[in-house]
Amino acid sequence: MTGWDIQEALSSYTEVNREGNKLLAMSFVKDMTFGEGESVPPNSTFTKVWRIRNSGRETWPSGCTLRCTDGHRFNPHTEVSLDPIFPGFESDVRVVLCSPQLSGTYQSKWRMCSPTGIFFGDPIWMIIKVESCGVLGIAQHSNLLAFGSTSEFSPMNPFSMR
Repeated sequence: MTGWDIQEALSSYTEVNREGNKLLAMSFVKDMTFGEGESVPPNSTFTKVWRIRNSGRETWPSGCTLRCTDGHRFNPHTEVSLDPIFPGFESDVRVVLCSPQLSGTYQSKWRMCSPTGIFFGDPIWMIIKVESCGVLGIAQHSNLLAFGSTSEFSPMNPFSMR
């Protein structure tokens, strides 16, 4: 195992064991929009959606975020705020990102963070290949144009009556 930081570990231990703090848990369920290693055109905006579950016994409080903690930053905004989630419930987390200009393989690690700054749950990895022939960003952009949505990516439903 690598990447251990003794100061972070001690702070986390102290914070978690402070009276009144609850132990939070998160499990990664699946990638909703595309899998690891998909190709994306250079300098393209795309939306990544992960499904996560509150796998603990405590409701996540207001102020929990999903943060990019390591690797390539695909966007200047490196965290997403989440609404409180009850134990056993799942939520889809959407992050709008932009691929780098140079071809290559890029990765980032995302972690859940409590309002007090304690990381918890499974790490979530995002790995993309930036290639001039990448189709992911184009496919999502075409979907947005076809269905008139500009706010967030929503998977195409051929049975919807729009």
